[in-house]
Amino acid sequence: MMLKHKRHARGWPLVRGVLLLSVSAVPWAVAADVTATGAGNSTAPATASAIASATAFATATLIENGGGASADSAAGGDAGPYAQQRLQFNEALEALASGDQTRFAALNAALSDYALADFLAFEQLQQQWRDVVPGSAEIDQLNAFEQRTGDSSLTRRLTRVLQNRFAKTEQWNTFLALGKSRLAAKMTCETLKARSETGQVDGFDEQIVEMWVKPRKHREPCKSILEDIEARHTPPVPAIWERIYQAMESNKPEFATPMLSYLGSRDRKLVKAWIEADESPQSFLLSGKLDKDTLLNRRIIADLILDWSREDTSAAIGQWLRIRERFSFNADRYYDTSRALAMRAAYRRMPKAYQWLQTFTARADDLELQEWRIRTALLAEDWQAVMSSIAQLPPEEQEEDHWAYWQARALEQMDRAAEARAIYAELAGLQSYHGFLAADRLQLDYAIYDEPIVPETELLARLADEPALIRAREFHHVGLRTESRREWNNWVRGKSESELAAAAVLGSNWELHDRAIYAAGLSNNRRAISLRFPLLYRSEVARASVDNAIEPAWIFGVMRRESAYIQDVRSGAGAVGLMQLMPRTARYVAGLQGKKDWQGDLTDSGINIELGTFYLRHVMNRFNDHQVLATASYNAGPSRVGKWLQEGSMEADIWIDTIPYTETRRYVRAVLAYAAIYEHQLTGKSQRLSNKLLLIPAASGV
Repeated sequence: MMLKHKRHARGWPLVRGVLLLSVSAVPWAVAADVTATGAGNSTAPATASAIASATAFATATLIENGGGASADSAAGGDAGPYAQQRLQFNEALEALASGDQTRFAALNAALSDYALADFLAFEQLQQQWRDVVPGSAEIDQLNAFEQRTGDSSLTRRLTRVLQNRFAKTEQWNTFLALGKSRLAAKMTCETLKARSETGQVDGFDEQIVEMWVKPRKHREPCKSILEDIEARHTPPVPAIWERIYQAMESNKPEFATPMLSYLGSRDRKLVKAWIEADESPQSFLLSGKLDKDTLLNRRIIADLILDWSREDTSAAIGQWLRIRERFSFNADRYYDTSRALAMRAAYRRMPKAYQWLQTFTARADDLELQEWRIRTALLAEDWQAVMSSIAQLPPEEQEEDHWAYWQARALEQMDRAAEARAIYAELAGLQSYHGFLAADRLQLDYAIYDEPIVPETELLARLADEPALIRAREFHHVGLRTESRREWNNWVRGKSESELAAAAVLGSNWELHDRAIYAAGLSNNRRAISLRFPLLYRSEVARASVDNAIEPAWIFGVMRRESAYIQDVRSGAGAVGLMQLMPRTARYVAGLQGKKDWQGDLTDSGINIELGTFYLRHVMNRFNDHQVLATASYNAGPSRVGKWLQEGSMEADIWIDTIPYTETRRYVRAVLAYAAIYEHQLTGKSQRLSNKLLLIPAASGV
């Protein structure tokens, strides 16, 4: 077979009461449960190999850098002929911010040929419009900016500024007209206000119904307008029921309660009982009051069964299996409810999960459920079930490296060693976590080697003159890193693999290392090791590895997975910097170090690496130097990892590939593989992953 790396798995909708896990389902980095581990011991116990590795790396790094800061800690690089322009650009921004228009005008004129000249015009317009009552003149300025620059990204942002100004000054007709622009933001609430003020709201039209049925607290002025519409007009009956259903499925019964007044006495009594059953769903389900096969009863049964499963999954599934054929559930309701219950059992690692997942036929496009059948079979170490479940995957999925590995493991356990070795041998040629594990099974060296990207000279030269990439470079070097990434990411959309590969080389040459990593990955140059896994922040890593007796390759692996070296990155959950620390985690760690009321800058590379590595050692101590459990804890939190331990011990490769959180499962595999690659870069050879995949202890053993 032709084996390949896994890229993405199809998702599935959210069903009430069951979190169908995806990358976005888990807080980044060390967001969870930081206080659950206690103060710990900040120094070790550490393995001899970790101490030796850290010491050797630190010594080599300090010799190389003369004992000072690492040369690659800052991204300034050789400014060359742009040094003066970069300096003037930042001075111009400072002059604009301070209101020194004379100074700004002089600097702006001097920078007319600079790559970031349009950004100065953008900033100037933003400032000019901040406090004015806008009119046709400002719209003319917006149009002139777009025509002169051709920059749709900046024009889109300026359009949003004007939309906000027209809303703020209550020029609603102009606001609505501007909202028709292809670059305008949706601004749903302000649009409703504008329609209301211009006499365009008369009852529950399609747009208003869409807002009204959502079980959420609307901000002003939407809240007042929707309440006024409801006071003057009776909502459509389908909208009333949709709001009830959405409220209950979102576990927000408080949004369903006001709907009771619209219902007839029979329905009102039943829905009221539904709302009140939220605390004890099983009592209502078993009361006999839902025995009649009606549409409403079916909705209530499916909802309360899922509610019940949160507290007693086994009992809820048993009840569902007993009654589901007695009611005429539509196909989607039947499938979604059966699936949600069985998947909850799988996430909770329940012994009967595999059996329950087999009680209904998986839809062809429900890859996640098919994969969890394999994982639950792995947990039970039912190797025949592992084989049969893998065989049910689409053919292209069976070729993914992780399922090929488990097929080989199953064959090995079933005394079909020759077949297993053939799969391991092919897998061992891959530069991946499962490829490395396969190499370990055969005692082969890892297939880690650098294949440098060598773009055509003409292509590289053309891209070096590409205005968007030049702007990305200049934004980076004047310290506007977010603007740099925005420019770069806008440019890469729709580019060919050869262009992306050349851009990766260019980004590395320009010291835009995180963009080089991004472009190289998009170009599918997986073996471009020097570009995809650069050894940055070496002095900081060397110091942190010695201080905490942590292998430097592991630190690099965590940092590469967490941020891909984006020094100032902030996740949606609030994690910051190279090792993606939550501010409260950073304060907790600083407290462990004896720093009271710490208020440091997590975008500072040295601070971030110091605190992140200290926390890595902290969770390492929490799990008795178990690197797998510590890595999982860094991502998902130690308390959650503790809940994933079983009554008995388990092989680490099984435990990793059955982690309930998709993000954490992928995270652990990636960090371990990245660490092996970095160790190969640092020493010329990697320790075997199998030596780090110690037996996962029973829950009582940690």
